[in-house]
Amino acid sequence: MLITIILAYLLLVLYFVVERLLRKGKQALSLQPGQFDRGSSRLIWSIGLLNLLLIFLAPAFNSCGIGYWDNEYIGWIGVFLMLVGLTIRYLAAKTLGKFYTRTLQIFEGQQIVEQGLYRLIRHPGYLGTLIMDLGAGLAINNWAICLAILLTGFMPRLYRIYVEEEMLEGIFGEQYRDYSEKTWRLIPFIY
Repeated sequence: MLITIILAYLLLVLYFVVERLLRKGKQALSLQPGQFDRGSSRLIWSIGLLNLLLIFLAPAFNSCGIGYWDNEYIGWIGVFLMLVGLTIRYLAAKTLGKFYTRTLQIFEGQQIVEQGLYRLIRHPGYLGTLIMDLGAGLAINNWAICLAILLTGFMPRLYRIYVEEEMLEGIFGEQYRDYSEKTWRLIPFIY
C-alpha cells in the first residue's frame, strides 16, 4: 500500500531530524570514533545505509512482485511499530542527554544513567531502532526486504552492545556490573 510506504519514508526523515536535534555539543555530533569504538560505528552506519537503500527500492521490488505482499493491515502495523520504535529511541536519547553521542565515547563527568527506560534496559536506543527496522520492513509491504533488514540490522547492534558494555565495564567496573545484574540488555524478560 503506497500510503504506508510514504509514511515509512516520512518517519525515517523524522528519525534523522530527531537524532540531530537531540545531540548536544561538538563531541556528541562528532563522527570520529572514540578509542573504544572498535569499528562498531562504521559497521552500524554501513548496514544502516544499505537498509535505507533497500527501503527506498521497495516500490521497485514491489512492482516486480519480488517479496511483495498485498496486505494493508501489515503495512499499518509497520507504521505503528515505527512510531513505537521512534518513541523508544527518542526517550532513550532524551534520558541520556549530553551523554548521547554518535560513536562510543566517554565524556568528562560521565556516569551510568539509570533513569527512565534505563531502569529496565541497558540499551533502549538500540531496541527502538530494531523496532523501527521491523516496522519499516512491514510498512513497505515487502517480506524479503523486511527479512534482509532484520538480519543485517541485528548482528551489528549485538556487536555494538558487546563493545559498549566492555567499554562501560572497563571504565565503571563494579558499578556497571551491579547495574547489569539488575537490568536486561535489550529486551525485558528475554535478553
